Amino acid sequence: LADAEARAGQDGDEVRVKGEEPTQEEGASMASKVFDACVVAQSVIQGAIEPSRLWRSSNSRKLRYEVMGSPAEVTTRIAAAVSSLDNVCPNLISGNPMRFRLSKHKNGKCVSMLIRTPYWLDKATFEVRAVGEDKCDLVAFSRSTGVVPIVIPFSFVLNCLFFFVPFTDGLGKMSKYIIKQVVEESALHATLVR
Repeated sequence: LADAEARAGQDGDEVRVKGEEPTQEEGASMASKVFDACVVAQSVIQGAIEPSRLWRSSNSRKLRYEVMGSPAEVTTRIAAAVSSLDNVCPNLISGNPMRFRLSKHKNGKCVSMLIRTPYWLDKATFEVRAVGEDKCDLVAFSRSTGVVPIVIPFSFVLNCLFFFVPFTDGLGKMSKYIIKQVVEESALHATLVR
């Protein structure tokens, strides 16, 4: 113990004795990590179920692009954009950073991602089809997954129970914003068709 105290005095680091309670700051950090893990788990479940399908007309957007490049190149760039947008891309309404998480990547075919915006969960899917030599058709579909915020415990269950409650994300405004952010971040030579 004397050696540990001497080292702590030299390094300036605190040494916790075995059995000592964590500090309030350490406890809060641990609780935050547990909460984040629960929210991620709920996001995966809710992203698979998508309870808000009934209200797609008011909380989704589908855009089509013509993109220069091979299907494999396009999906690889979109998948890479997910990690570069994570915790950097601001929410259109609140300004808070959104969390992007890759859900599925089928090289040359499609990329799906889950986006916490930061309280609700959105899902975006980008499907790629070759149209010619180094030219692809990219169909991007982004939508909200439920009316209850994803940060509420068991929100995926509540969203299934309240699937009939109408809601909107600004008539697809957030969904369109997410698609445009991903396309811009992927640095693809893309032309919006509709």
